[in-house]
Amino acid sequence: MDVKFDVIVIGSGLGGLSAGAFLAKNGKKVLVLEQHSLIGGCATCFKRKGALIDAGLHEMDLGEAATDMKHLVFEKLGIKDKIEILPLPNAWSIKSKNYNLTLPHGIEKVKETLKQEFPQECKGIDKYFKAIKMQAYAIRRFPWDLKLNELLLFPFTTSWIFLKNQILNKKVYDVLNAYIKNDKLKKILNANLSYYHHDSKEFIFSYHAIAQKHYYDSGVYIKGGSQALSDALAEVIKENQGQVLAKAEVVKILTQDHQACGVEYTHKNETHTVYAQKIIANCDPLIVYKDLLKDLNLDHEIKAIESKKRASSLVSAYFIYDKNISEIYKNMDYCNFIFDEEFLNSSYENTNILALHFKQRPMAFINYSKIDSGLSEKYCIGVVAFSSNYDEWDLDKETYKNKKEEVLNSIIQRLDEIFPNLSSHLIHKELATPKTIQRYTKAYEGTIYGFSQDQEGAKNRLHYKSKSIENLYFANSFIFPGGGFTGAILGGYFCANKMNFH
Repeated sequence: MDVKFDVIVIGSGLGGLSAGAFLAKNGKKVLVLEQHSLIGGCATCFKRKGALIDAGLHEMDLGEAATDMKHLVFEKLGIKDKIEILPLPNAWSIKSKNYNLTLPHGIEKVKETLKQEFPQECKGIDKYFKAIKMQAYAIRRFPWDLKLNELLLFPFTTSWIFLKNQILNKKVYDVLNAYIKNDKLKKILNANLSYYHHDSKEFIFSYHAIAQKHYYDSGVYIKGGSQALSDALAEVIKENQGQVLAKAEVVKILTQDHQACGVEYTHKNETHTVYAQKIIANCDPLIVYKDLLKDLNLDHEIKAIESKKRASSLVSAYFIYDKNISEIYKNMDYCNFIFDEEFLNSSYENTNILALHFKQRPMAFINYSKIDSGLSEKYCIGVVAFSSNYDEWDLDKETYKNKKEEVLNSIIQRLDEIFPNLSSHLIHKELATPKTIQRYTKAYEGTIYGFSQDQEGAKNRLHYKSKSIENLYFANSFIFPGGGFTGAILGGYFCANKMNFH
């Protein structure tokens, strides 16, 4: 059997591309196969009216180098000089009909802003920010990237934090209630919940804390959109004797004595067979075991995956405006979290976003015209996103179409309430649902964040290495650390570092 590649990566999401780029830079011959016409999974841009619309990236957290390992990982992946990172003007703004609060970058500045707004909560604010800084410190590096002295001191400085997390399994709801009394402040501190979860009573605090700490340090955007990030990773693979092939759908993983040894894929109406020492699945693990390895009847793997709850998904509305909306609406931030007035001022017991009617759900409105995004020279791009799930959209064709129109019009109306007559500048609008995500990524239930971040510990994630098939690995949002752009990138880097080559 001729082994043409060291590694075949199934899927070109950020996890797969990150794993592939790291391995390619370290001398492995890599082939990435992507079923879609665009490379990048959810990290892609599509064209409308000559403008690029970012399918997935609203903003990326990029904390201080001491606690955010992405600085080091970008360097090790070889993309640091291939992408242009744009700082955002603020962390974000919280808006409702009668409320506006802008949170700047820099934790001390955020604390000062919140203390001025909620002077009775000063002690609680200090405790909360101390807690999120501790969680970010704990995962500042993977063990192999620690300096020798850090590694020797790890049991005393860091491992106890992980142990405490697993034992207590604290949720965002628990921690905020312990430190903060004001219910509005609790919602403000959890404004971007929909980036990762839908219910702070279930969402583990550590995952919330790490992301929030880094967002408050610095939120950034990649010039040219998430497609530029995906293209940079693909370029690294190709520069190192690898290949990245779009419109190439893997239909079968080849095995010999329960060892993965290659794949069959279709490309340009032809079926091809290619072999490799190791296979990395960037796609949904259910696709792997249900479809690509269906001849092996690995029911125990399927049941193990199906026993874990999947994270909620998103509804995204994409808008193109014919005017510079930042010049018209001076109070419009780059990232605006739009809250229903009643929900913002309600009890914090109402934590489940999916229990709300879609007209009441907090939504993020991203105004790309605040920066030189590289998406369009002529028009301004806006994107709205809020929590949803597949079941809400599992409808017959006509009902689905009508609901999409209703939701899209509702979003436009809500934006007009905050930014009067914004819709008068609108020249393009469209809506993507969890069903849309499923159609383009093939992920079951249109999930983008992997498993729901409800439980601490690696046992509640997919293991990076298949327990049933040798030489089969996973690099996606289902493995450690989890979902989101950061989670996927780090997951790919994690998987690539853990792989054994002989």
